[in-house]
Amino acid sequence: MLKRSESFGDRRDQIIQASAELFEKVGYHGASMQMVADAVKLGKPTLYYYFKSKTDILYAVHESLIVDLRERHVARVARKVPLDAQLLGICTDIFRQIDEHPGYTRAFFEHHDELDDSQKGEMRRQRNEYLDMVSGLIAAGVKSGLFATCEPRLTALGFLGMCNFAYKWYPRERQRTVEATAQALCKVFLEGLFQRGRLGDGSGDPK
Repeated sequence: MLKRSESFGDRRDQIIQASAELFEKVGYHGASMQMVADAVKLGKPTLYYYFKSKTDILYAVHESLIVDLRERHVARVARKVPLDAQLLGICTDIFRQIDEHPGYTRAFFEHHDELDDSQKGEMRRQRNEYLDMVSGLIAAGVKSGLFATCEPRLTALGFLGMCNFAYKWYPRERQRTVEATAQALCKVFLEGLFQRGRLGDGSGDPK
């Protein structure tokens, strides 16, 4: 039973990966279950044994990405990694997904609305839990005096927005490694564009 379960899970993962690559290549709406079956060398009836619909595959792609991000962050917390290094780790995780699994990230950011209502609700819950993790990290940094006073949730939204939008440009701008790119972005985010306590008025003159 264990071997059968492992084989089922492995094949399911192969289908998810092949589907994500197919969605990246021809678009979610351009892909069909027959195309997915052909990509993994399965008969179409056998494919339905693993997934009932293309929407179910899309949900599995979403879940695979968000679960990976959450588990990586939980592992850093368990290792008691410093808070600023945790924030860098979150950014690096996202860039690594963009670099290694572009189909997953494009599906995650562009095809949320194609999920059915129950899937949308569950994915919204998981995304919010991840946002809460990042917000809690920032709040802890503020409380400890490591980070400047800010609104943690708003700051987390801004931080994740900066990282997530990279799926649009990073595949074309691989002039640095994933780690170096994440470090460069986080340096700007953590240190700020102005010296602490000298916020400008938007005119370019910090006064």
